[in-house]
Amino acid sequence: MDFFDNLRDKLATTGKDVSDKAKEAAAIAKLKTQISLEEGKLKGLYADLGRAFYENPENENIEAYKDSITAVKEVLAGYESELANLKGLKTCTNCGARMAKEVLFCSKCGAKNEVPEPEPQETVDAEAAQEAKKCPVCEAEVTEDMAFCEVCGTKLDD
Repeated sequence: MDFFDNLRDKLATTGKDVSDKAKEAAAIAKLKTQISLEEGKLKGLYADLGRAFYENPENENIEAYKDSITAVKEVLAGYESELANLKGLKTCTNCGARMAKEVLFCSKCGAKNEVPEPEPQETVDAEAAQEAKKCPVCEAEVTEDMAFCEVCGTKLDD
């Protein structure tokens, strides 16, 4: 009976994982739709502002357009931040590049970012680990587009 109990538990866990991933995917799709709508609003406001300024540069409504644009940009930034959070990303405090939450150094500018909360490490396939490019100092896995190591901040050679 242990086999069937283990199988039942494994199926229940897998079903929950699939359900969680589906909910996450739906949330991401919803946020992307909201971001697209806000970007459309922003584009329309810029077009209206340009038209109003062209027709009458002293128009008092110009400030109202600026306020509307600022408000839409704030909503858009909130959605983008929420989307990045769902995807497990954070923004570099120096250059604004997106990076995984667990990295310490930005791969674009090398700036040190906040110390992440430790998370359990997953086991990596030995063959894949051998093929991956590594930092010469800390041996962390790096990609071709990184200028700096995300773990120790070392500048990477091209």
